[in-house]
Amino acid sequence: MKKTFKLALIAMLLSVLLLPSLSLAKPAVPKHTASFYVNDFANVIDTKTENYMVNYGVRLHQKDGAQVVLVTVDSTNGVSMEEYATALFNSWGVGSADKNNGVLLLMSIKDDDYWAVPGKGLESTLTGSKISKILSASLEPDFAKKDYSAGARKTYGALVQSLGGTYTETAGSKNYVADNAGVLPKVSKDYLNQSGNRYQPTTRSGVYIVTVKNSGNQNLEEYTYAKFASAGAGPNDVMLVLDIGGDNYHALQGKSIDGILTNDVVSRILTTELEPQFAKKNYAAGATAAANAFYSFFLARADHVQETAAAAAKPGSPAATAGQAVKTASSPVKVEELKPMSVSKAFTIMGIFLIIILLISVAASLRNRHIALFGIPVNPRSPRNVRRYGTWYGQPGYGAGSRWYNRQHRRRRRPVPHHSGSSFWGSSPEDSSYTNHGGGGFSSGGGAGRYSSSTDDEDDNHGGGGSSYGGGAGRYSSDDDDNDSGSSGGGGSASSGGGVGRQH
Repeated sequence: MKKTFKLALIAMLLSVLLLPSLSLAKPAVPKHTASFYVNDFANVIDTKTENYMVNYGVRLHQKDGAQVVLVTVDSTNGVSMEEYATALFNSWGVGSADKNNGVLLLMSIKDDDYWAVPGKGLESTLTGSKISKILSASLEPDFAKKDYSAGARKTYGALVQSLGGTYTETAGSKNYVADNAGVLPKVSKDYLNQSGNRYQPTTRSGVYIVTVKNSGNQNLEEYTYAKFASAGAGPNDVMLVLDIGGDNYHALQGKSIDGILTNDVVSRILTTELEPQFAKKNYAAGATAAANAFYSFFLARADHVQETAAAAAKPGSPAATAGQAVKTASSPVKVEELKPMSVSKAFTIMGIFLIIILLISVAASLRNRHIALFGIPVNPRSPRNVRRYGTWYGQPGYGAGSRWYNRQHRRRRRPVPHHSGSSFWGSSPEDSSYTNHGGGGFSSGGGAGRYSSSTDDEDDNHGGGGSSYGGGAGRYSSDDDDNDSGSSGGGGSASSGGGVGRQH
């Protein structure tokens, strides 16, 4: 009996020790976005800034496998910044798998805090003190002013450069804008040209913007085809023509990317980004928003583009068109809500667990007591047991626990057969083992039952599929709800568990 209570006490102590693990649930890690390098779940980073960071994040990764990943969330919902950032780092595999040279920067807006986690491979290169200086100088001033885009851009650049990457460069001089209608201000044309020269080396795709007062005798689609060829656009490029006089627009993608940048994707970008501004005659804003959306699409697949180009450059590799990205299954990015277990729920579960342990302990204690007193696991003097099992005369096989008890303590004896003279059908044989005492007769014998077997056959159906490709999209093309997303990046091992956060 003492042993039983000791076991119960140990179980209760273990339950209490398990309480913190129940109350502090592991954070639910969301899926990373298509671009991987910037995951703006809080929606506080503008598209221009995001494209700029992703561009140089891809280039750093292509250089030596290092990765800088930015994550913004509304809140960690009670999980510590360090724990949440480390969970993201390890789940997504930031950095090269062999070098573990990734860095993850987490910004929690409602928590008004941030945290940076480096991989184990950067312990000597990017020390805690160096990260602290970068955060204090580049992020803290803008973060305090809630200018998250500016702070993120500066900090991302400082981290990229600390890992040997490039963050500023002299862009090329190729012209991507032909403002024949004269509706784009110089600042917009400069930005569009700089974007094309900056992102084309990374994505292998450029976005051409053309404005025209009226397309003349040609319809807008024919005009776009002719302009695409005369402007020197390549098979990986996109051209967007704005017909100001005709109040229309049309976009055409090159033949090498029309299987990825489909008409549905183009129509969605035009409807979402260009149409609202075009209807208001804000042509510059609409063209810029559409161009940024196209570059976001290309940058999200830039790692695949670079890998395909590198494979094509190897001797003996099959020829491939530069910039042709690898097709990936498209699915919308869903951010999982972080739902750690509350303390009250943890105590409820623990209370139920303790009650179950207590009931088991009491039942085991009573059973051991009955065995010690009577030699059987039940109380034979209980009125309930007397009604169920009859009067106890000291026999060990008494009660519901007799089978278990006899298996453990006694070898059950085979009952001695009892014969009753002659039966209604005649006298019984001597070796019979079945006796009928109540009716004065005796019978023995057996028989065979029916046996059957069956085999189930299973049929397999195999089917096939098909694919279709488009060639361009205009203002009046239909839209659908398809979402295209990709993933890039890579497979680093677990982080060192350390990091640097905001200095309060």
